Amino acid sequence: NLVICQWGFDDEANHLLYQNKLPAVRWVGGVELELIAIATGGRIVPRFEELTPEKLGKAGTVKELCFGTTKEQMLVIEDCANSKAVTVLVRGGNQMVVDEAKRCLHD
Repeated sequence: NLVICQWGFDDEANHLLYQNKLPAVRWVGGVELELIAIATGGRIVPRFEELTPEKLGKAGTVKELCFGTTKEQMLVIEDCANSKAVTVLVRGGNQMVVDEAKRCLHD
């Protein structure tokens, strides 16, 4: 019930996705796309024609969070079958505070 793409979609793909009421996320980084595929049990396919039910992944909830004064966005995918990962969002008043928080987490 969701399509995730490393690049954009052409006009025909956009039309088909919209026509079938299928939400899509585009411009996802390559490393993030691979991690999502591993976590959901999905396979990365280069073309729509190559999609089969066996290549689809599964996840519970997918939501977009907006935060901060600049309305930064983050996609959250929860309840993945193969995931043992946790995301920690570190923010601070300046880069020194962020760096110190990262060191604390690492320790």
